Amino acid sequence: MKSAIHLFAGACLALACIGLAAAGERVDLPTRPGVTQGLYFESASPHPAWVLILFSGGDGRIALARSGPGRAGNFVIKTAPYWIKSGQATVMVDTPSDQDSGMDDAFRLSRRAAQDIAAAVASARSRYPGAKVALLGTSRGTITVGNVLKRDPALADAYIFTSPVTQGRRGQPGLSAMTWPGNKARVLVVSNEHDACPVSPFGAAKSMAAANGFDFIAASSSAATGGQCGPKSPHGYLGIEDSVLDAIRKWLLPAS
Repeated sequence: MKSAIHLFAGACLALACIGLAAAGERVDLPTRPGVTQGLYFESASPHPAWVLILFSGGDGRIALARSGPGRAGNFVIKTAPYWIKSGQATVMVDTPSDQDSGMDDAFRLSRRAAQDIAAAVASARSRYPGAKVALLGTSRGTITVGNVLKRDPALADAYIFTSPVTQGRRGQPGLSAMTWPGNKARVLVVSNEHDACPVSPFGAAKSMAAANGFDFIAASSSAATGGQCGPKSPHGYLGIEDSVLDAIRKWLLPAS
């Protein structure tokens, strides 16, 4: 494990008060024969240092429309205004057109999924020349990030796992069978020590980081008003969202 940063609950801040802006652009990007990938690009700057490509948890459906996501409650999707305010660009990723009922783990771990993300990264680099690209996923979104990191680690400039799904459950493997030996990519793992979601325990996230040479941020909060695997819980960093994002930004921006 390269480094560890400990976060503890503090006052919550701007993220809870900022709504998702509607000034972005919805794109249906051709990625595979007969398949398009829904993306939503947004930036306050034509020349951001970083493009954050955001992968939702659950089944990955965020119901993108011209004005943005119809399902915006996921922790990572809610981070878009934070990154835009800090001068970066964001790309929200919906399900591809052949997975409109939602993505299971088998698809997220597939070569097809990696092809879709490679096309999205190429589109982001074309739109924002000179910007670096980070893939940021939460919960089941980290399965997509882990799949790309395994298949093509040079595709992105940084990979960020928040509340990674390290444990298999009910026929869904998550990242339980995946390792990244000899990893040379820049990778960060973030986990809440009070995460009670059975597929993303804190200890397993910390072990994943240590075993693969990833950086690690340990958060600590206990507030919960929803299910233990949802955004309104330690799994979604309820009450410390901006503190977690500040730590991620400090880790990310020195490489810009």
